[in-house]
Amino acid sequence: MSNPADQPRVSGRPDRIFVSVDESTGRSTISFAPSDVGSPFQRDNDADGAHAMRDAQAIRARYPGATIHGPHFHAARTARPRQRRRS
Repeated sequence: MSNPADQPRVSGRPDRIFVSVDESTGRSTISFAPSDVGSPFQRDNDADGAHAMRDAQAIRARYPGATIHGPHFHAARTARPRQRRRS
């Protein structure tokens, strides 16, 4: 079991818990709706989102009725090269 200080903190009942995973960095993020319930929480080295899903399920156990959405996998946007103006 992980340290409680490493767990996401919520200040109220979340309606929805979102889990997303950035495949390019291996970082997972848990966020909430409404957003004032808690700040987004990130975990490094969670490329499959398993740790974030355990955290989300623990939060849902404390707040029955909250729904978990995810994990959603995405890749960070790459920087686009700047367009040069033609003179």
